[in-house]
Parts: sequence; structure tokens; C-alpha cells
Amino acid sequence: MSAAPDTGRAVIVDLPHGPADDPQDRAGLAALAARHLMDPRAGGPGTLARARVWHTRHQLAPHCSSFAFWSGVDDDLAEVGTAFALAAPPGADRLRELVAAQLRLATAYRDDPYTRLLDLLEATATGAPDRPALGTEQSLAAIGPQDVRAYLAANCGDRAVTHRSAGDDAPAPAPGAVRQPRLRHWHGGRRTVPLPGAVVRVALALPVDPPAPGALELAVELLGSHGLGGRLARALRGERPLAYGLGAFRLGGPDGRGTAALAVQAQVAPEHAREALHLLRETVHSVLSGPVPEAERRDASARLRTALLSQVDQPFGAVDERRRRLRGEPELTALAAAVGERALDGLLPSVAAGLTPATVALGAVPEDFLESGTWA
Repeated sequence: MSAAPDTGRAVIVDLPHGPADDPQDRAGLAALAARHLMDPRAGGPGTLARARVWHTRHQLAPHCSSFAFWSGVDDDLAEVGTAFALAAPPGADRLRELVAAQLRLATAYRDDPYTRLLDLLEATATGAPDRPALGTEQSLAAIGPQDVRAYLAANCGDRAVTHRSAGDDAPAPAPGAVRQPRLRHWHGGRRTVPLPGAVVRVALALPVDPPAPGALELAVELLGSHGLGGRLARALRGERPLAYGLGAFRLGGPDGRGTAALAVQAQVAPEHAREALHLLRETVHSVLSGPVPEAERRDASARLRTALLSQVDQPFGAVDERRRRLRGEPELTALAAAVGERALDGLLPSVAAGLTPATVALGAVPEDFLESGTWA
């Protein structure tokens, strides 16, 4: 679905309680409450959205549950904020239905090898305990109607923050002030999770020091995040065809604190896992040690700027940009401009001194695979 940026209206409502705020024994509470709020039978925003035929989106961040609504007929969406306070808490029977639906989603997420790899890599990078955002069978069973009622009462009133696609804006930061996405804490290390199957997934995250805005994002694109135009594809799908799938990405959220990280992953046959991990590491260092030719930087910049700016043209693009601005996060338009500058000046990240990379392997590999000393 797409729309011209000046068509329709959108609003985002942020509730200030995300998965990281859930009680330890009731992980999944924020996600379960969001499922209830968007239920057309609850009398809240989901009911209103169904009646008005609005498009909706929900996103979870560690300390935020974010709801977006878009109307293609130029509704003013004025009722959205108050609709959250109108949602009736679920009864015991309805809560059991919500838990069953969420458990199916949590199980599918847990059983997906790619999402499991990403969770494993981030847990290894940060040293944080595994707290599934969607909950587990045990934690969801511990959530009662009173827990959801308390969540709604605490978060659906004055603490909720509403962002609109039109209205008074805070001043946009200068391109040089764009903050880099980072991880609050860095631990690093190596972890192997043996699983049966014909594919091994290996991943590596390196803590880096970005010298300027857009440098980390351009480095990710040089490795390959959109299509097969980066160095990873040439190293693992061209010169040495090893990988079924691969990609580069970053770890961390846009809070501007902590350590920035550049990550890469590949799916390969078990007999190629060690070589693939070695090639991932060498390819990352080929970008970070530089210099990268200007023509290559320009091509990567063009791919990335197109991907960033296309997001601004989506139905939620304008309100997402305004939300980023008001939260002090990098706007995509400013980030795209910064990426263009990095294509010209060639400033790219360097490996952060004194920090241990995070390396993981998931699949049919020996438990001591990463401890053998011959993986890189």
C-alpha cells in the first residue's frame, strides 16, 4: 500500500510501557495489552479504527508500545487519543482468547530461525537476559485480567503521547546533529546454539565508532542491506558461492547512548559455516579498514537514500518523521542527506577499541564451534 505524502492524515499514540518494563514473571504484558486495545470488540481504538476503516500499525520498542492510525479520506483523527481510555478491560474468557492468539504468534516467532538468530546476537552483544517481548507460555499464563486493567489505567491516560502528521513542529536538527543508533551496554562474546537441520546461521556484530552521521548506515549498505549490491554478496555468493541468504544491519535503537554496532549474517550448509564466518569477518574489515572507492560509496549511497526516502512517502511517513523529530531521533530525510555527505567525504566507522565482538552460530554445529580458535 502506498499514498502520496500529502494525502490523508495520520496519528501515532505512544504508551510509555514496553516489553522491557513488563514484570519479570509476566513477560508479554505490553504486547497482550496492545492486542486487546486493537480488538474491535474492546470498545477502544481498535473499535474506532474498524468503524472508520482506518489503516493501523503497532510497534513495540523496549520502553514504548506505539499505535499508528491512517485515514485516506482526510479524517481529522481527533477521537483517537480519547479512544484509548474507553477500552473496557477484558474478562477472563476474553483474556484466555487473547493469550491463546498471542502464544501462537510467540511460538511462530520463537521457531523462526532468522528471528531467533537476531535475538541471540543481540543478547550476546549486550549480555542481557532473554526476555521475549511476546511472552512465553508460563509468563502469559501468569497474566490476569487485573494486570491488563492496571496496565490500561496506568498508560492510557495522561502518560500517553500523541503525534500528528500535521501541526506545530519542533525545529529540525541540522544534518550534523543526527544521532547514531546505539546499544546502551556492550558485552560481546561467543555463543553456539546447536539445532538439527541442513542450514547453519552464523552472525557477527562489531562495536564501532562512527566518525559522522550517516557513516554507520553507509557502511551497512556497502556490505549489503538492500538487494545483492554489496560486498557480502560478492564474497559469499559470487567469488565463493557459499550462502543461501545473507545481509548486513545495525544493532541498537535510536536513543543516542551506548555503543554503535555493525552486524552481518549468513545462512550456509554446516560444512561451510566456519569458512562463511571467516569471510563475513574479513569482508566487514575490508569496509572498516578502507579506503572504499568513491564510485562504490556513491552507488551504495544511492541505494540507501532511495530506501530511506521511500519510507517517508508511505502513509505513516510524515507522522513517523514528526515523531522522530519530537523524540530527538534521526529523521530519515536528515539521515539521507548525511549519507550523501559520507559518500563524498568517505568517512566510515572504525572498530571500537577494547570491546569484544559478538559472534553466534545457530544450527547443526558442535557446541564448541566458536571456542575452537579456528573460526576466524
